[in-house]
Amino acid sequence: MKSSLFSESVQSLIQKTIEQKKSLILRIPPSPTGSLHLGTARTAIYNWLLSKKYTGKFLLRLEDTDRQRSESKYVSEIINGLKWLGISWDEGPFRQSEHSARHNFVLEELKKKELVYECYCTKEELDKLRLAQKESKQAPRYDNRHRNLTAAEKENFRKAGRKPVLRVKVPENKEISWFDLIKEKITVNSSDLGGDFVVGRENGEILYNFAVVVDDHDQGVNLILRGEDHLHNTAKQILLYELLEWDLPLFAHVPLILNTDQQKLSKFSM
Repeated sequence: MKSSLFSESVQSLIQKTIEQKKSLILRIPPSPTGSLHLGTARTAIYNWLLSKKYTGKFLLRLEDTDRQRSESKYVSEIINGLKWLGISWDEGPFRQSEHSARHNFVLEELKKKELVYECYCTKEELDKLRLAQKESKQAPRYDNRHRNLTAAEKENFRKAGRKPVLRVKVPENKEISWFDLIKEKITVNSSDLGGDFVVGRENGEILYNFAVVVDDHDQGVNLILRGEDHLHNTAKQILLYELLEWDLPLFAHVPLILNTDQQKLSKFSM
């Protein structure tokens, strides 16, 4: 890897992290909902080479919590594609779905602290909300209407056959800032995150932003390098790290791969 990916000051920060944590731990977490694509391949190469440069660990984790879209054939395609690129991993492949009990345990702890709540909105109600926002030229966002439901209101929704999702209480107008190893200081306002976001369902299904935080923490991942299309996910995940009172990893976001017409190539299947 060219040393120009990170400045000298950033390389010093990475070295300090290694000294504090004893080892640099990176990962690539492809979702087996499709074939290995160009963006994931490039990100995997960056993470793998960084682990070699700093004598760290490189983990492969298959983020298969999307039960309906994940398929075993894509698992094989992803693993074989990474091997074809000459990439090896020190641990894994792990399956995110195997950690569901742990995910739900951590989520239940947040629920006990009333940092997560049950939302009983129907798809039709949410569609109507988005349409109204679109017509008034507002950015689509959940309006947190079920954040403070009473026990009686919840019971009535259940009697009507509604199944809740679990949403995180997102602080209003909070500046979420971090030092990005590539882009330097980044700030995202919580008002741009689409309202209280969903992290789980009543059936025990855990969504991406929550599962990835728990797994990264539990597996000791301390440097997350990925595409800049994840910037808002990073802001959401930082909120979760703070709610859970866990140490933040380092973050680095690489530019997307574009063609001459400035169209994304990152989803191009290999």
